[in-house]
Amino acid sequence: MQIPVTRDKDNQSDIIMLDMSDVVYMHMEDRTVVYHTIDEEFYHLLPSLSVLARHAQSLGFEKLDRINVVNLRKIKHFDEKLSIVYFQQEPELTKKSKSATVAISHKEKLKIHLMKQLERE
Repeated sequence: MQIPVTRDKDNQSDIIMLDMSDVVYMHMEDRTVVYHTIDEEFYHLLPSLSVLARHAQSLGFEKLDRINVVNLRKIKHFDEKLSIVYFQQEPELTKKSKSATVAISHKEKLKIHLMKQLERE
């Protein structure tokens, strides 16, 4: 079994998939699990949205609200009035369509990104 870890307690470094068969012991340090191999130690990836957003940014994800991280490449429609992004084109939208909210502070940045995306297509 492999688990996502980093080399630092604050999860600032890259995510590494650690094979549990390489772990010799584990312990708690400041509410974080530390995994020890013969030569190194690794820190459990903290399951916070901010940490995940930071690591997924290179894959096109961006935190658009305090409660969600969105794959900007998958946005198909932005309802500016309601501050909601959709992952389907407008004519295909239904009540069951996947969507995510956009904080007011991120609206302008999102609009600029979507305009640039349209220019590339």
